[in-house]
Amino acid sequence: MRSLMKSIIILCGGRSRRMGKDKGSLILNGKPMILHVLDTVKDIVDEIVLVLRDQEQIDKYKPILKDIYPSVKVVTDEKKDQGPLIGILTGLLHINSEFAQILPCDSPFISKSFVLKMFEIAGAKKFDAFVPIWDDGHIEPLHSIYKKDTAIVIMDLIENKKRTVKSLIESLKVKYVDVDELDESTMSFRNLNRVEDL
Repeated sequence: MRSLMKSIIILCGGRSRRMGKDKGSLILNGKPMILHVLDTVKDIVDEIVLVLRDQEQIDKYKPILKDIYPSVKVVTDEKKDQGPLIGILTGLLHINSEFAQILPCDSPFISKSFVLKMFEIAGAKKFDAFVPIWDDGHIEPLHSIYKKDTAIVIMDLIENKKRTVKSLIESLKVKYVDVDELDESTMSFRNLNRVEDL
């Protein structure tokens, strides 16, 4: 079986209201949080799309990304401040592959093995999305893999004033994958949302 082209979409366009500052550019262990994510995935995937809010944010990130910038496709949200669903749509419209994994910029502990396992599972191709799920039924839609074609579904949802990622998941044929199967430590799913989390 031909291996799946691996595309990653990193969402950075949120307003970070709980943190009070742009999360991706915050320093953690000596480097910006976005670089923790990029350094993890850059050698194991074929394509990286970074979704930012606007030109102002692009200008802020250029010095951070200077060493990696040529290998990353930087795009801005189709519509500003509309939440992660728009970010997912924007990313899917810019990938060259059939599937892409979404990653948030505030999950700096994502592991290579987690990303590779997700793409291995997505190789089955019988689903629209591959979504990590916890024992209690809580899902991780911003660590999931989506088919490029789901962009059409998202456009339809937005037109019908549905802007939650949950509404997308409910509209798709989904394969749920146990979090423990993907990352026993579960650190890949740890988000840093508040200053105290740092």
